[in-house]
Formats: sequence, C-alpha cells, structure tokens
Amino acid sequence: MSNKKMENEIIIVKEVTKSYNGFTALNSVSFTVKSGEVYVVLGPNGAGKSTLFNIIAGVMKPSSGSVKVLGDAPSNPSTRLKISYLPPTPPLYPWLTVMENIDFYSSLYGLSRNDARKEAMELLEILGIKDLSNKLASKLSTGQGKLASIVLALVVRPELLILDEPTTGLDPGMRRNIINLLRKQASNKTTILMATHLIDEAEELANRVAIMDKGRIIAEGGVEELKKLYAPPAVLVIKPSEENVKKASNVLKKHWSNIYSSNDEVRLHTENPDEDMPKAVLMLSENGIRILSVSVDKPTLEDVFLKLTGRRLTE
Repeated sequence: MSNKKMENEIIIVKEVTKSYNGFTALNSVSFTVKSGEVYVVLGPNGAGKSTLFNIIAGVMKPSSGSVKVLGDAPSNPSTRLKISYLPPTPPLYPWLTVMENIDFYSSLYGLSRNDARKEAMELLEILGIKDLSNKLASKLSTGQGKLASIVLALVVRPELLILDEPTTGLDPGMRRNIINLLRKQASNKTTILMATHLIDEAEELANRVAIMDKGRIIAEGGVEELKKLYAPPAVLVIKPSEENVKKASNVLKKHWSNIYSSNDEVRLHTENPDEDMPKAVLMLSENGIRILSVSVDKPTLEDVFLKLTGRRLTE
C-alpha cells in the first residue's frame, strides 16, 4: 500500500472480531474510511454498531483483528485528541451547566475557554438551544441533551467525528437541525463516521454506506450503487386495512416471491410495476381484501436491507 493511500485512509478496520462470554458481537469486520468522507454504518438495533464504534474510538479492545485511526492505535493519547466521539447516551455531567460541560470538555483538548465558548455559542444558536447554555445538564430533556452533546463533539473541531445514533429519540425538527449541521461539517471536509438505523439519514448524508447485520458488514458502497446492486427498479407499496396486512401478504406470495410486509403495508419488489400493479390489486380484491392505497415508489436502502436479509430494519 502506498504512503499516499495510507494517509488518505483515516480509519482502517481489519478483520475485527469481538466476543463476550461466548457471544460474538462482531464477526471479522473490515472497512476503511477516507479523509473528508461521511461513512454511515446502517443496521438495526443489536447489529453490533455500538460495539464497533467503541472499538474504533479506543474505548474497547477487539478480541482479534486491528484498528488504525489517523495512522495510529485509537487508544493513543495524541490520536484521541484528534477524535470526537459521541455515544448514544449524552456524555454530559449532570451537575454542570451546558456551558460548564463545554468548558471542561474543550479544556481536555487544550482549547482556550474564550475560543471554545465563542464556537459553542454559534453552534448552540444554529441548533436553536442558545438559551440553554446556563441550564444544568440534569434539567435538560432527552432531545436537548442530544443537541448539547452535538455541540460538545463539534466545538473541539475534530479531524474525525464519530457519532453513534445521534438523532435517536428526537423530534423531526431537532433531527433536521442536526442533519443540516452535519451537512455543513461534511462540506468543511470533516471526516464523519456515523451509526444509524434511520434510512433517510443514511441516504441524505452518506458518501458510502456499510449495511450491518448480526455482527457482520453484509454490503458496502455508495447509496445509489447499493440500490443498483440489490434493490429492484421499483417498489409497489400496498396499504390494506390493518387487519388484512398478513392476509394480503400471503395472497401475493402465491404469485410473487419478493414480498415484504410490516404492520401497515406490503412491499412488492418488481421489475414491471405497470403490469404488476393491476394484477396485484385484482388478486387482493378477489380475496375480499380492502385496499386503502397503492403507489409505486423508488427503492430505498430499506429495500436493499430487505433483499439481503428478508427483514425490515425496524423488526
């Protein structure tokens, strides 16, 4: 491998395995993240994302395999000063105010208090929580704590930003504020590694996506590349009355194999939506199934995950 290529690879994960008491949380995981890239690890809860991120951030050691971050071990003190890691639970000291948390965290990175506070106030304003700067962390709502933690992670201007489910539990407005801020960080060439189970975040932010399931990366590539490789040209989305979803799925499976259902809809992966839509509607009507709506959608990463695993991300 050339030195130029190595310098361009901010994260190198090679055959990482992690086991706990006979349970394998990660199974031979390998990937690289390039400088300035937004790399999203997409997978359901329990896929192994948090274990992987703890290892990359130097919080945990792998059972086997290796990780290099910015050319060195992630546990190296000088490397840690170039990384900002935000775990799923906001890392705020409850007895300190938001700004006092920022003061403490930025001091660990050797930043001056004035510079850190100036940067923090700009970020707090962007996220719409400037008025919370003097509020105790223990008095923040879950959403406010998440937003304050994002400021904590960004105020030190890291070379590598590691975010584990940064928007989980937030309302749509808060999520949008964070996504917009991350887009801005990405435009400034900050390297971002992010875990999520939310399709829209991955599709909007990622340069590349790793789809993770049961401790393995089962597919990797650009969003459109993954859709082209694994998803159908179109998805027929049928919404029967709630009590008929399972029945509708079973009826359609008699004619099509690529049928996936959830609580309120049935998805049919199709090469010929114009031909399959009237055929599916007729079959359901003949079986006494009331249809609330039918539409033809473009495939999403949800359909890629369905194709690869036979399950939905949220199952």
